[in-house]
Amino acid sequence: MSHELVEKTAGLTSRVSNLIIHHTGEYCRQLMEAEDRLSKLLLVAIVKELKHEHEAYKAALEGLNAAIEYIGDADKAIDGIVKAIRLTNKAINLIEKALKKAI
Repeated sequence: MSHELVEKTAGLTSRVSNLIIHHTGEYCRQLMEAEDRLSKLLLVAIVKELKHEHEAYKAALEGLNAAIEYIGDADKAIDGIVKAIRLTNKAINLIEKALKKAI
């Protein structure tokens, strides 16, 4: 199991979940979609064997780190919610790419 990817995916999922309660309308819907995608990817990442040295794995971790760092303390409302959603979706796409490369 690729512990770092799993842990960071779980962490981003948690932060996105916390953001949902601070937003309504379109932002809330986008965050809920991201949370759903992350939850599904987390389950896949738990059972997949990923090669840590593979570029897709490294890119997924970089995307996760960027989104997590930007969101920071997700219990607070974020003024830059559009950027938070964009970074989250980028991280999701990179995780999907890494999981497709898994054995």
